[in-house]
Amino acid sequence: MIDTIFNFGAQHLGAFWPVVWSLIKIVALILPLLGCVAYYTLWERKAIGWSQIRPGPNRVGPAGLLQPIADAVKLIFKEIIVPSA
Repeated sequence: MIDTIFNFGAQHLGAFWPVVWSLIKIVALILPLLGCVAYYTLWERKAIGWSQIRPGPNRVGPAGLLQPIADAVKLIFKEIIVPSA
């Protein structure tokens, strides 16, 4: 299957295909790692909440499982305000 994708890309993109193929491999490696880090952070926040006898992040989705996605969306759309001197 990978050979089929590689040959298809090489036929249609020509000399630009190695760059595209490298970017696809980088994204395929980085996205799962970022997901793991996001859910590790959720687990850490829940453990800290449990140790402090409070619920922890539990507002978004069932048992707070969508909290990392909500945090990422909030970070993407956060406005940077710099006060003028």
